[in-house]
Parts: sequence; C-alpha cells; structure tokens
Amino acid sequence: MIGAVAAVGALVVPAQSTELKMWILSGNPGNAQFLTEAETEFQKTHPDFKLVLEQLPNESYKTQLPVALAGSAPPDVFFNWAGEYAARFAKEGQALDITELGAKPGGFKHSLSDAWQSSFELKGRNFGVPTDAVSKYFFYDKEFFAKNNLTPPTTFNGLVKLCKSIRQIDPSMVPWPLGNSERWIVNHVVTMLNERVLGNANTAADYDLSAPADQLFTNPGYVEAWQKLVDLQDAGCFQDAPNATSPEAADQMFLAQVSPMTFCGTWCAATFDKDGYTGYSLFRFPSIEGGKGDPAATFLVPQGYQIAAKSQHPELAAEWVSFLVSNEQAVNYAKLTAAVPSNAALIEQVGGTEQFNWFAKDIAQSTGSVMVLNVLLESAVSEAYLDAGVEVLNRTKTPQQAMDYIRGIALQSKARLGRN
Repeated sequence: MIGAVAAVGALVVPAQSTELKMWILSGNPGNAQFLTEAETEFQKTHPDFKLVLEQLPNESYKTQLPVALAGSAPPDVFFNWAGEYAARFAKEGQALDITELGAKPGGFKHSLSDAWQSSFELKGRNFGVPTDAVSKYFFYDKEFFAKNNLTPPTTFNGLVKLCKSIRQIDPSMVPWPLGNSERWIVNHVVTMLNERVLGNANTAADYDLSAPADQLFTNPGYVEAWQKLVDLQDAGCFQDAPNATSPEAADQMFLAQVSPMTFCGTWCAATFDKDGYTGYSLFRFPSIEGGKGDPAATFLVPQGYQIAAKSQHPELAAEWVSFLVSNEQAVNYAKLTAAVPSNAALIEQVGGTEQFNWFAKDIAQSTGSVMVLNVLLESAVSEAYLDAGVEVLNRTKTPQQAMDYIRGIALQSKARLGRN
C-alpha cells in the first residue's frame, strides 16, 4: 500500500525543466515565431527543454552582449554576425569552441557545407553556426515607377538622376528615406560605396590593418566614396534629418508608400509582406562609373548563433542550434523570415514570394560578396566609421576629414594589435 501511494505521488511530481537562455535581435517577428515553433518540435525529443528568449534592438544588443558574456550569467546561445564581431568573442574565450559538438550525430556539421561553416571559423575551429546570410537591395514601388516612367538605375549617376526626377514629380516626396539614428544604416551604404569605388582587392589590406602604416587607408578612393554619399544628399535623395530618423521610421515611409524606394535588408521583405505590402520589386546597388568594384558583387553578411563559453548546458545548446539548421527547420525558417537559409537542401519546398525567389537567385548568381564594415573592421575602426557617417551627413566633417579621422584610429589599432 505504501509502495502504491509512493508510485502515485511520483506521477504528480513535475519534471525539472532545463532552461536555455537565448538572445536575438528584435525587429523580425518571423524569427521569434520560428524559434517558438522550433521549440515545440525540439521538445518532442527533449521534453524537459524550455527556451527563454530575449529580444533586444540592434544598438542595445551590441552594447549589452559583451557585458553579459563577461558576467556570471550570460545567455547560453546568442545571435551574432560572422566576421570580426564573432571572431572577437572567440579570441577572448567568451564563445565556445563547438567543433566536436557539431560533429556528433545530428550536429550542424552534417547539415552545412564547408563554405557556410567557414563563416564562423577561427583557425579551422567552429565557433558558431550560420543560419542564413542577409543581403541588401533597393526596394522600389513598382506602381509609382510605372506610373511615372521611371526605371531602376544601373549606375550611380543614374541613381542621382532618379532622386532628382522624383523630387521634380513631387518636391515634398523623399525619394529614399534614410534612418541613421543608430548609425549603421549609412555604414551599410558606405560599405557598398567603398566596394564600388575601390573594389574588394584594394580594401582588404586596410580593412584587416595589414597595410604598411604609411599606406593604411590612404587610397583616395575612400574619400571619393564619402563624397558619393554627399552627392546623394545634395541630390535630395534623403530627408532633412537622417541622423534623427530611426530605421523603423524610414521603413514605414516606404511601407506606407510615402517614399518610392528604400535601401533595405532582405529581412525587410518579411516585414513588408506581413503588413500586406507586396507591390515592390528590387534592384542591386548600382555600379560607379570608373570604379574598380564588381557590379555583380552583393552585400552579404552570414549570421547565426554562438554559444557562451560559460554556458551551463553546452551540449544541449549545441543540439539546439544544430536542430535550428536541420533540413525541415531551415525550410520553416526561410518561410517565416524570408531569409536565404544556410541549409538549402529542401529550398524548393519554401514556395517563396516573387521577391524572395528574386533575391535568392540573385545572391546565388553574384560573383562576389561584400561584408559590412561595422562587423568586418576592428572594433575601434568600426566605431570611427560609424561616427564619421553621422558627421559627414551633418556636414561637421568633410569626406577628407572623415578619412583623416578614420586613418588616425586605424593607425592606433594597428600599433596596439601589433599588425606590422
């Protein structure tokens, strides 16, 4: 009898759940929905699993994440961009080496190509799991362009002319709303201007600080790229106060069809589609006449998840992130976020929109990739570029002064890091 009572008692004792804390960026509702649905599926094989999800806006994320990872209770799993930003946490011992964990049965190394895995590698070791790559294009209002006999430009001069034409159609209309209150929007534009003017081959040694000190960031093409930004502003492309406008407000201007185009990430497609606006198409960042860049090179930033070195559940965390890039989950991720997944094994099942299929094909056909400056550059140089963008738009620094400032910071970083 006592044994029977004990058995009944055992049935009502709740199982101890294992919580996994995860940090992601806010702003893409499809991503949170995907993770919630993935949690439900993951619980079929891990019934005690509980995801504790925290979403932070871009700038807060960048400032709070290093503090959290250095603290005693960091997130077990955290979103990150490939490049210098991810490598930094690996070098500082704050991101876990997951090479062996990823090689276990069901691990991400069995789902992802070597090329994709390399985006989060450091010295041949895996320090993250790429989920997708984001790109950026000009989104434009097809109806407005057709009604006013406008065509997507293929050259920079054509883009300048387009802005002027839109202002002639309606002087109060902002052709291209620019939301730079968090600084990174202009940084993305300058990323492409640098590539189109200079070409990747001519920036590589500056970006990784390996160029000789007397040559570091001295190519006049950098000043020319900043001048192109000024030319766009002078052509009336942007609103009066881009540094006081949030990225979300700028996106809303396009979404509400108040402005006829915007330079936005592929993630924007999910937001526009969710809000019922599908009357847009896309075009690449134009080439620059006389530039040394590759017109078919595309802004492309792999992103994914890393695991904190201090995580109390490293194996579970590795199983979770591996599950997120498994075949079926990759399909659902693409459907809900309009992202191009790192695992494309079942991509034909996505059934994407016209716009999704367009940029997925365009990315596949691109002849080169352009990594965004604010995650590619050493942190102090990245900050200098971000700050310079604000000042150039405010006209408190000329293009030449902006590069003098950036070069000075780069020289300090080069000396500090011993990259001689």
